[in-house]
Amino acid sequence: MSESLQHQFAQAMAEFEKQREALVRAREEISAVSVTARSKDRAVEVTLGADGSPSGLRFLGNKHQTMSGKALAASVLEAMARARAELTTQVRARFDEVAGPGIGVAGGGTEAVDKLAGSGLEKLMGPLSAPGGLLHPERGGDHG
Repeated sequence: MSESLQHQFAQAMAEFEKQREALVRAREEISAVSVTARSKDRAVEVTLGADGSPSGLRFLGNKHQTMSGKALAASVLEAMARARAELTTQVRARFDEVAGPGIGVAGGGTEAVDKLAGSGLEKLMGPLSAPGGLLHPERGGDHG
């Protein structure tokens, strides 16, 4: 291999490693995301974890006591939808920040991010995050 080709290869590997490290950091940051949203009527507050699962539900100001079951259910669903939209926005922003135009979710449109938020981050990142995967924290400098 010529010296020029070796240099190009070394640069490409260094860039790959930098991108891999950025994706590992992004995965860690996204897995810690928690979003809280309220319904318009301010009767309900819902908190969602990074995988889109509810981790908290609060009824604010005892407004729920005077609401019909149908109205309360609508408020809960509205707060969940608002939280999910915010979660999607945060996840999209973080992926766009590190991924650029060539990787996965970036440029993939709302459908890709909705699937990410709805199906759970671990399902998406699982193979890459598993032992031996590119994003596994213990992978370190191992280039396979």
